[in-house]
Amino acid sequence: MTTKRLAFALLAAAAFAGCSGGGSKGPIPSVGQAQDAVSRMTADAVAATTGSLPAPTAPPDATGVTNTVPAPPTKGCRTGNIYNITVVAPTGDNVAFTVFEPAQLCAGKTYPLVFQAPGWSGTRTTTLGSSAPSSTAGLTVGNNLSELVAADYGVISFDQRGMGGGTTGKIRSMDPDFEGKDYLSILDWAQARLTWLSYAPTLDGKDKHEPVYGSIGGSYGGMYQMMLLNIDKRHRLRAITPNITPSNLNFSLYPGGVIKTLWNNELFATGSKFNSNNPGLTYDPFQIETFESGLATGTEDSYSHDYFGYHSADYFCNGDSIATNGGPGTSPELAPTRETPKVNAMVWIGVRDTLFNFNNGYHNYSCLQRAGGDVRLLSYQAGHNSALDGTVPLVPDPYVTLFYPSGDSVDSRCGKTLSEDAAQLAWFNQYLKGEKNAAAGIPTQPCISLSAGDAITVPAVPTITAGTRTTAYNIGSMTLVAGVGLDVPTATTLYTAGANGDVELGIPHVRINVAGVDGIVTGTPIVFIGLGIKHASNPAVWDLIDNNVLPLRGVGYYDVDMIGGGARLQPGDQLGFLVYGLQDQYAGDGNVSVASPAVVPVNITGTVYVPRIGAQPANI
Repeated sequence: MTTKRLAFALLAAAAFAGCSGGGSKGPIPSVGQAQDAVSRMTADAVAATTGSLPAPTAPPDATGVTNTVPAPPTKGCRTGNIYNITVVAPTGDNVAFTVFEPAQLCAGKTYPLVFQAPGWSGTRTTTLGSSAPSSTAGLTVGNNLSELVAADYGVISFDQRGMGGGTTGKIRSMDPDFEGKDYLSILDWAQARLTWLSYAPTLDGKDKHEPVYGSIGGSYGGMYQMMLLNIDKRHRLRAITPNITPSNLNFSLYPGGVIKTLWNNELFATGSKFNSNNPGLTYDPFQIETFESGLATGTEDSYSHDYFGYHSADYFCNGDSIATNGGPGTSPELAPTRETPKVNAMVWIGVRDTLFNFNNGYHNYSCLQRAGGDVRLLSYQAGHNSALDGTVPLVPDPYVTLFYPSGDSVDSRCGKTLSEDAAQLAWFNQYLKGEKNAAAGIPTQPCISLSAGDAITVPAVPTITAGTRTTAYNIGSMTLVAGVGLDVPTATTLYTAGANGDVELGIPHVRINVAGVDGIVTGTPIVFIGLGIKHASNPAVWDLIDNNVLPLRGVGYYDVDMIGGGARLQPGDQLGFLVYGLQDQYAGDGNVSVASPAVVPVNITGTVYVPRIGAQPANI
């Protein structure tokens, strides 16, 4: 008897006589233990001939909860059910999730399963209908559960740890030792309880029989995808679609050791929009301590750096050395391997996103590419800064409406028509269902958005070491006062676009020196650098490209990447190198600066390297 027939026979013997179903959306009596036995026996039978791992054991039901799992039909088809499950994870915390069966569940047929989780402070999706936001920023990209269920995918949407839903525990910002164990228990439960799952060899070929899993979600809902990919020893995720997701939380929250006060306040402070939206947020004490310490000192201590470093995709990709995980006497349970599992990944990132900027998406893309799967990078104008309250962005972005009145700040396309929702289903059809060329309409080369409806694909993202060669510009000598002049840049013009215009696209780089004027320095000055455009149509102001800057803390020599993205210059437009003494992302609550940089004149000299690819039309 084949393994498939064995599984079906065991299930049929255990099932209730009336479970074939006539389309009811209500719960059908569970055959949980019988299904558990079927899953284990099926996996064990396969393991005997293929060497695959035995199926995991389902985590226990939460106290006071009796989970019921509808049995699949023994013949014909029935309408898929929606039901809630709560289990106890190895951490001792409850983990709550909602199971969406495929729209039609048919006897003997198997289906891929896609996982979804909300962004920061959100709760899981429990009903089908309009798309739920993929993050608290209000974006709906990459989160269309109805579309997936209708296309014969199962979906599990789960509550993130400590965020006011049914999953308990304290928020530790995607800690592999806590959130990781919680969410692995969901993958295990599905494998042990759902007898309609599709199985196939893992992408690395090391295991011949594992479920066909995919994942969706944005921001914090993208972080879980990167974490599970790296910590799941069974390598069950085959296709992932993280959008607006960080590669390194230290780079996102404390770039260069400078606390990004405006965003940190929104994420962690009592009374922030996030906390107001969800007063049920429960933080680990260390998370609040490190936030308050950062505000008080203006920088990040080593314990905080370790904490956020261990909770980042870069920890596993780069082999970063981490000593602690939440203060003295702690340590990470998992060692970095520098062996990110092979996966097919479609990475989306927002170029105007001031929380998780373009560099994050590029680093995730580069890391995943090295593992050998089909990995693609796409970008759009939208991001965390789009609409926290539906109207006003958190970080002021005054020139987006002045120079880009086409709705750039909320546009979620790369080019004229390609949106993430449309691309996502095609991606899963190819890599979870095996439909050849289903994803052919998604660019294989990096797609970089320049403005709404305008994007360019390039063979490789231009940087100082890869892609199109950068052009070096000497910035001369620039003098300004660090710590004052909110959003008023000191600028030097690098070039003027010719009659055919120009395109700046990729990740710029600087090799510059920051020094005190006449060698005099008091305290630790902080300056902020970016590229800007002086539009020929309005030469009175500098338009900061993609509204992003990089902080430089202290005097000394800097050999670093700037924040990437891109812009199209019209004939006569000037590209400039901008330096700010104070910038709104880092000057929260209306103070001069919570981080208290020294107010002191500084002089900046050196070279900026700009990736230019010439005047090209949008090609997607």
